[in-house]
Amino acid sequence: MYTAGSSNSPLHEEALRSLELGHEYAESTSDRVPATTTTSSTSVKPSLMNIPPSEDPLLHYVTSWLTLHGHRARASRIVSNTLLHIHAFTRAPPMPIFRQAIISAAPAVRTLSHRHGGKAVLKPIALGEKQRIRYSVKEILEASKAKVGRTVEERLAREMIAIVQGQSKALEKKEGIHKLAMVNRGNAQARI
Repeated sequence: MYTAGSSNSPLHEEALRSLELGHEYAESTSDRVPATTTTSSTSVKPSLMNIPPSEDPLLHYVTSWLTLHGHRARASRIVSNTLLHIHAFTRAPPMPIFRQAIISAAPAVRTLSHRHGGKAVLKPIALGEKQRIRYSVKEILEASKAKVGRTVEERLAREMIAIVQGQSKALEKKEGIHKLAMVNRGNAQARI
């Protein structure tokens, strides 16, 4: 059984480690990004942050969720600035934190209400991977509206960090959904 605070996945451990490491990230990236070799005594320093490719499917999906009235460039700017804020707040690589936040807030089931014999019955339904990510992004955006910050990017970054640390409204909502599904698991067609 999965609980938000006791995940032992390697991705979760990497995200927590990157939050704890902070400034040591600069030294650890030197082995990831090779410096160019030159014949002179000066060499080019590697960059401090691994910028993810623009074709990353998760970033593309979140950008699509943030797109309003066809302003995709604005949504893309919000996502890249969110990654920048995550890096600024934690001094750690932003993508593991971003991914872990979305995975941690993703519910495994949802409940569907239907009428059976004159009364409303809640029926738990398992979610696919794409549905889980959709619900997760939706809840993260809802919870980020209550965070402190002037811009959407800053609030979203604070919410993602709070999710990885286990202190978010999105995680509470996920736990509530799971509890409701467990109470009503007798109504499921296939036993859960």
